[in-house]
Amino acid sequence: MLIASDTVLPGPKPPAPPARLAEPSLYTALRGTVEIRVSGMTHRVESGEGLWVPAGGVVEVAPSPGAVLLPTPALPGGPSGPTRVRVTPAQIPGLLHEFSCSLGHLAGAQEAAIEVRTVGATRLTAPPAPQSDDLHDLAELLTDDPDLNVADAIDAAVAGWSVRTVQRRFAAETGLTLSAWVRRARISAAADLIARGRSIEWVAHRVGYRSVAGFTRGFAEVAGLTPGQWRRAVHTPTDGTAELRVPGSWERRTHRTWSRVNGAHIAVWAADGPVQITTGTRAVTLQPGEAVILPAGVPNDILIPPGSLLLPLGFRSGESGAIGAPLQPAQLGRWGCTAALRAVESMLAAYTRVGTHLVDPARGFRAVLTGSQQSPVNDEDAILAALSSLVARDSTSSGTDLAAQLGVSERELRRIVLERAGDSFPAWLRRSRMTRARNRLGAGESSSEISRTLGYAHLPAFSRAFRAVHGAGPSTVGITDLRRRHAAWGREPLRSAASAA
Repeated sequence: MLIASDTVLPGPKPPAPPARLAEPSLYTALRGTVEIRVSGMTHRVESGEGLWVPAGGVVEVAPSPGAVLLPTPALPGGPSGPTRVRVTPAQIPGLLHEFSCSLGHLAGAQEAAIEVRTVGATRLTAPPAPQSDDLHDLAELLTDDPDLNVADAIDAAVAGWSVRTVQRRFAAETGLTLSAWVRRARISAAADLIARGRSIEWVAHRVGYRSVAGFTRGFAEVAGLTPGQWRRAVHTPTDGTAELRVPGSWERRTHRTWSRVNGAHIAVWAADGPVQITTGTRAVTLQPGEAVILPAGVPNDILIPPGSLLLPLGFRSGESGAIGAPLQPAQLGRWGCTAALRAVESMLAAYTRVGTHLVDPARGFRAVLTGSQQSPVNDEDAILAALSSLVARDSTSSGTDLAAQLGVSERELRRIVLERAGDSFPAWLRRSRMTRARNRLGAGESSSEISRTLGYAHLPAFSRAFRAVHGAGPSTVGITDLRRRHAAWGREPLRSAASAA
């Protein structure tokens, strides 16, 4: 029987070399002291503090022994130089969520959401949020999708309510009519986007205006200034007191992973709230503090309800052996307990070179593997795991070539995939290849480059296969280029990591 052995893996990673930031970043000390050198000047960041560094800064990070540093991408438009901010314990789960989004495993574009602003900087106050959950959801829908009309938004958020009922209750909860609230919310969002340097024309269309002239009139009615005047009025000095803003919207939304077949075994931890995981045909609900291994080669799907936080802790190649489906999870403790910070430290060691000092990147994975129970495995499970790693490395090989490399017949390989992964071999191979494709899009490669890498003779054939798995074409699915963030973490261009994360 072949199982995942505790194979010797590379030790702690050396410190990351200096990196020039392509986007602003916030470096938060969760424990200990960290020295961060930015463009020749050294800043000492203590536990409970963060250092905002704008785009363009050359950063070198040196955590002291035992320190834990959380790097997260941030929105542009903050102070023009490195600025220290206070980070409260209540903000840390939101920062952890932002970090996990930057690994690219959640569906949808993963744009930065946190921001640092100088206290006293020009800002347009957003309208008061509705108090009830139903109307809160409606307000979010209308704010997030400027093209959505009110009737469709009401059907989606509060089905069965009449427009008149919504208008009456909305006015009672916010003091504004629904149309006035939406106008103020969109102009408030527009003011922030203009302050961050976006063009006025881009902002006008982003917040739902069909023309710049109409946007200018609407903006002036709400803000008392034209968009151009507002831009000139914005002031963000480098020597003022700065504050961190971590939006809480992630706590009100359901998140899930996109359709995938991992090329490695992945350790995942429910840091807070329940998380629903399906591996093949087996479903399990992780309770807060529990962690399991997702076996390589088995299609998996993760649903993260509002308020829950799921973090990956590390990975191991499928070629190291098979790991069975989760039966009994490991107990790592939920976020807030003493042991939870050790789990976060393990995650940072696995996925960055700036988050810890000489911590074994395989530590988190080992902790989950030894602390949990998996279903029994045999040689066929090991073949599936090894197959998934082979495809992750070389997605162009045919079924015949893959079978030869694994020492089995193609007919036997097809049977193993059907029985162990629950998919026909063509469907499994397509999903596995499209997992690689989506990871490569997140690594900044173009559709044509990926198509050639995966062995497709024509781009349309690749696009059809991608759409069949992910529900949209590679040019429209909305994937954030994650290279800038990973470079800031000292993480090398994604190859093995892209297969695993």
